[in-house]
Amino acid sequence: MDRRIASAALAAIILPLALAGCSSLTSSGDGGGGGDAADFPGSEPITMIVPFSAGGSSDLMVRGLVPFMEDELGTSIIVENTVGAGGQIGLTSLANATPDGHTIGLTNLPSALAYVNEDRGATYDQDSFEALATVNRFRGIVAASSTGPWTSIEQVVEAAQAAPGTITVGVDGLGGDDHIVVTAFEEAAGVDFTIVPFDDGSEKMTALIGNQIDLSFGSVPTFRAQIETGSVSALAALDAEPIVGLEDVPTTESLGYDAVWESYNVLSAPAGLDAGVRDTLEAAIEAASEAAMQDADFEAQMTNGGYEFGFQDSAWTNEKWTDLDALWRELVPLALAQQ
Repeated sequence: MDRRIASAALAAIILPLALAGCSSLTSSGDGGGGGDAADFPGSEPITMIVPFSAGGSSDLMVRGLVPFMEDELGTSIIVENTVGAGGQIGLTSLANATPDGHTIGLTNLPSALAYVNEDRGATYDQDSFEALATVNRFRGIVAASSTGPWTSIEQVVEAAQAAPGTITVGVDGLGGDDHIVVTAFEEAAGVDFTIVPFDDGSEKMTALIGNQIDLSFGSVPTFRAQIETGSVSALAALDAEPIVGLEDVPTTESLGYDAVWESYNVLSAPAGLDAGVRDTLEAAIEAASEAAMQDADFEAQMTNGGYEFGFQDSAWTNEKWTDLDALWRELVPLALAQQ
């Protein structure tokens, strides 16, 4: 395919908590690693590493869930935002932490798959972590400015097929989550877009609203506020099923395009965790998730923010991680070839 990247000049122009509860989930196990399952977690606090900035969608979800986890574990949880290098600094810190259960964190998929791109120099991979649970899924959409020329994804595809490279798509840096999904869509629809990389999401959003780029791909929370104010329109749901609140937006599967946005909030510990400690943490996350969804304020936070909160166990999470790893190994080279 003849894919092209817009010049950098274009992109430039466009531009603890108190101890909570008294219940304690404990079990013993014979797995390897650090930590004593018999008395975990004890009174020692747990650090939750979030490799993203405070106030972002993942951070807000975690901070909403933490009080319920504290109730289940009977100890405090300190949320620590360790940012940088697109999440790699936080993930490296988590992978290198002592596997005793007192350090856990977010290993969101697919952003944790940065290690697939060797140019990123990540020192971890799937085997560096003990996946505990998935607690949320973000659905994705293709968005355009509501004042721009595009009113349907079919219109965009027709124009892109007629004149390859004329449709511009903004992404949060080359080789990131959104760039990979754009690549999947190009393959599915038989089109070539011009990719415009930005340093951050706010620059990309400004460019989209101002019609300096044609499209942007991303999660529902990314565009929720702009859709509600009418400055951005959703052209397609990157999924097989309609999105709650956007039921009138056609899905990519219904249009015949095999391109799905799969983005998950995954809680993990460093590899080498004792099996009993792992089971304690997994059970606590499950119970906390159930309690959270029975809380009106938390449920409203998830609904209004465009989250699809729901617990999936470690077995499900490991299988999903393995599947996405394989898919990313196919798509990342295609995306990077656009440089």
